[in-house]
Amino acid sequence: MATRQHVLAVAAQMFEERGFDSTTVRDIAQAAGVSVGTVMAVGDKSALLVEVFDARIGQVHGNRAAKAPVAAGGDAVGALLDIFAPFVEMFAANPTLAQDYAAALVSGKHRAGVFHDLAATLRREISQALQQTGLAPEVADQTAIAVHLAYLGTLFMSAGTGDPNDPKPGEDFVAVLQHLTIGRPNRDPHS
Repeated sequence: MATRQHVLAVAAQMFEERGFDSTTVRDIAQAAGVSVGTVMAVGDKSALLVEVFDARIGQVHGNRAAKAPVAAGGDAVGALLDIFAPFVEMFAANPTLAQDYAAALVSGKHRAGVFHDLAATLRREISQALQQTGLAPEVADQTAIAVHLAYLGTLFMSAGTGDPNDPKPGEDFVAVLQHLTIGRPNRDPHS
């Protein structure tokens, strides 16, 4: 396990410093002081990148757990933007690497936590924030699914533009949040 973590840490550093395209598995092996086979046992280059980003996303979730909850009856769009701000900052810190991550995800070759375990955590956080702003639990849970899918779409749209300064995906995401949270019934549809 220690070797795996070491390989991932070296890969993360090299991806940040040299970029994904300029880093080879051989480079990672050499810098980590292990064989190419050892690196490949952890994963191919794209799998390493996905795992590196999943770890970062997991850290953001962990840091969010310590954040104060949204005040009841508060602004739903603002509460949701607060949830996503650290993720947006993380991806904006290295937009080229974020594009490489999105490309690795689109390939469908690698299981990503952003679609599984981390997705469940994020949806739960979204639902809790929405409930604190007055939405009934069932409505909040359904809206959380739509918000999460809009978030993923925004990530892929941002990666696909090739322009890290293009505000359109972020503006679209805010518009979706407004649509999903403003004018929605604040009651349980089964009551």
